[in-house]
Amino acid sequence: MNAVLAFTGMRSGELQRLTPDDLDLVGNWIRIVSRVGAETKTRRSRKVPVHQHLRAILSGLPIRGRRWLFTDSMSSTSTGDVRPVNVKKLNERFLATLKRLGLPAGRRGGGFTVHSLRHFFETFAVNSRIPQRVVDAWLGHSSDKSMAANYYKLSDEESQRFMEEVPFGTGMQAANAGERK
Repeated sequence: MNAVLAFTGMRSGELQRLTPDDLDLVGNWIRIVSRVGAETKTRRSRKVPVHQHLRAILSGLPIRGRRWLFTDSMSSTSTGDVRPVNVKKLNERFLATLKRLGLPAGRRGGGFTVHSLRHFFETFAVNSRIPQRVVDAWLGHSSDKSMAANYYKLSDEESQRFMEEVPFGTGMQAANAGERK
């Protein structure tokens, strides 16, 4: 689940509400849908291309018979209407992992939280020279008052092409990513 957050920039509450129908590996999209009673922060739906490294993780998910894409019990034998992943527990597990790794964890003292994965995604993508407007579209940002926010339209083809350029898993730092072409 942490990889999904890091490779898409979605909020943990958005991850919590994903259904198997929101994952389209044929079309290469994760749809973040604002549903009645389960709205996104902006109340707008959006879609994020699936990065090739994330595809390998998502293609192995046990989703048959599930109401939610991610649940607290992700065993392959679990079927039926299981509860969606608990966001509080997701963050607690993330913090425990950080502490085991000796990394700063928690908001106090400037440590990381599960929401830090959203910040990582934006920073890494922008530093990889993906246009800010593209990253904003993936993140669902709607508060930018620039003309680009009003008139920029990201096509599906361009969105897919830009995601292919994010150097996740290449061992390259984002700042050096533009040099690989």
